Amino acid sequence: MKRRKKILEVKALSEIPKFKSEDQERKFWETHTLSDKLWDKLYDPKVDKEFNKIQKRLKMTDRRK
Repeated sequence: MKRRKKILEVKALSEIPKFKSEDQERKFWETHTLSDKLWDKLYDPKVDKEFNKIQKRLKMTDRRK
């Protein structure tokens, strides 16, 4: 039976090394994940704005109410 690798939580961007190859980056992310706090800091306002536009348009076309 294969042992699962322990997943380490990255709490700051400075903990992420510079990668020399995609393979090296892939291996890193197999054993690491971003903390929820860091994910919250990394949201893109542009994407959020587009999401809100789409969401409003969907509400406008929802005729079930």
